Amino acid sequence: MRLAAAALAAALVAGRAAAEGPATVRVRCLLIAPLENASDVPDAAVAADEALFASAGASRGRAIPERDLRAIFAGSTMDLPQGLPASVAMDLADLLGADGVLYGSVEGSGRGEEPTLTVTLHLAGGSRELIRAATARVARGPGETTLAAVRRAAAETGEGVLSPVGGPPLPGCFDRVRLARVRELALAARPRPEAPAAPAPPPAAPATARQAEWSWRLNAKERFVLEGVSFEGRSARVARASGLEDLAGALRASPAARIRIEGFVDASGQADGDARLSWAMAQAVAERLVALGIPRERLTWTGRGSDAPLLPNFTARGRARNRRIEVVALPETASRP
Repeated sequence: MRLAAAALAAALVAGRAAAEGPATVRVRCLLIAPLENASDVPDAAVAADEALFASAGASRGRAIPERDLRAIFAGSTMDLPQGLPASVAMDLADLLGADGVLYGSVEGSGRGEEPTLTVTLHLAGGSRELIRAATARVARGPGETTLAAVRRAAAETGEGVLSPVGGPPLPGCFDRVRLARVRELALAARPRPEAPAAPAPPPAAPATARQAEWSWRLNAKERFVLEGVSFEGRSARVARASGLEDLAGALRASPAARIRIEGFVDASGQADGDARLSWAMAQAVAERLVALGIPRERLTWTGRGSDAPLLPNFTARGRARNRRIEVVALPETASRP
């Protein structure tokens, strides 16, 4: 997406007003890029996007709706992903003639009584200088849902970050002619149809009894503890990894299976730290599986903190047992959070 956006921007001849200095910059034509979702709440970034556009559109009227943004690239090789990283968001702002771009992410976990979610926003100007940035913790109010709390946090944080947005519009701000030209170029960049892909290789036979058992559990859509994997003390550094090789073998024997990797830790009294460590453990396992040849799109991961202990935490054995990885076989139609 990034290289394609840069190429299309070079093909457009419409200019843009020079950016003012960081101290006096005013954004008058704002692109609100879809936020990235690095949380375990599937619709968290969508909720934040809605709140930000409502805030910017209601008071400033210079933001392009996300549905219109996606319609420009629909059906092309530049079809937008759910969330845009900073580099792609800035390329897209250049392409569309915006003099400012708002981008960011929703991160953390929405599990438990108190979510550990944060909303991070960045506002960059026409020459890609950072104008404003802020991070807000998502805290649920009485009777408030997690998504409602995300919307509120995004709207409140966006008010400060979006303060430089407003004023007379730039000539040609999201001009229909320019947007139509971008769509023409995006569609023209579509590659010619390729020959049908070769059929997928047949499933590999399990090489060990544990691979055979786990392959059966994956096909039965079960949850199981990933044995044969341990970490160096209370860290995300993998110390023993024989179970990862067997899990990779089970996944190769079950090529349609997709899994969620869940990290758990023993309770330390610091819920935020427990959540971060369990997430890092799950991510470390996922990266090892990718290194063993498992496609990343078959994996998703999350941290469960100190939820659901297997044994009491007041013994060394119990704490060690509670620091674990569990594998959850997902339905074939499940979407990545």
